[in-house]
Amino acid sequence: MLEIVGAVVTVIAGVAGLIFLFWPDAQPKPEPEPVPAVELVDSDVDREQNVAADVVFDGQVTDQVQVPASVVSATLRNSADNPVLITRAEVHLVSAAEVNCRYGAGPTDITAQYDIKIPADAREGAVIPRKMKYTLPPHAQERIAFTVGPERYGEGSMPWIYTFTISLYMDDGATVTVPEVTYLAPTDKATAFLAMADQATGPPQPGGPGLMDPSCISKQARFVAQLVKSAPRPSPELREFSAELARVAGQ
Repeated sequence: MLEIVGAVVTVIAGVAGLIFLFWPDAQPKPEPEPVPAVELVDSDVDREQNVAADVVFDGQVTDQVQVPASVVSATLRNSADNPVLITRAEVHLVSAAEVNCRYGAGPTDITAQYDIKIPADAREGAVIPRKMKYTLPPHAQERIAFTVGPERYGEGSMPWIYTFTISLYMDDGATVTVPEVTYLAPTDKATAFLAMADQATGPPQPGGPGLMDPSCISKQARFVAQLVKSAPRPSPELREFSAELARVAGQ
């Protein structure tokens, strides 16, 4: 019986092979790869005019901070016939470094003023989620943007440099990833850092020497310059901060 079944299967396979040989169009074609409904058309990290980060209290936007900040943006296209809901974003942290030359008392904590808030202890490999309810209409192209910064900072805080990617998750299970950027925040603390560094390295002042160590300033200037050089997409504020810090350090 087994020999008979095997012979029948062999005959059927041979006949099918002849059919496909003489009528190639009859051969089954592989299913095409599914095209994602949402695709990333473009992304950038650039300074925006009149863009302010949200101040959030108890889940509600109560104010907007007027500190200048670049935004990380993503232009998305929805090619589907139905709307797609973006349910959350995740920052995947590649590195987080504080530009640190202490010059006084420690920081006094205040609430963060950013869309995506990075905890103080977050380091390489950390994932910071942010819930979203953003709907992309069918057959539409829209641009969404984020600001990124420390969860809490105060009077004596230092600027941070973050390198990260952002993943956007859709309700249909699809994911879009914004390529890696390197970002400086808070920009007002970067300005304060430069002012103190300038005082420490400049001509003697009536009040005595600056509180920062000039050797620390030089070390940080080299560190920041190397970050900017190696970063595929540094923010405008980071490039400007690096150039000004190198000038102050005499490099």
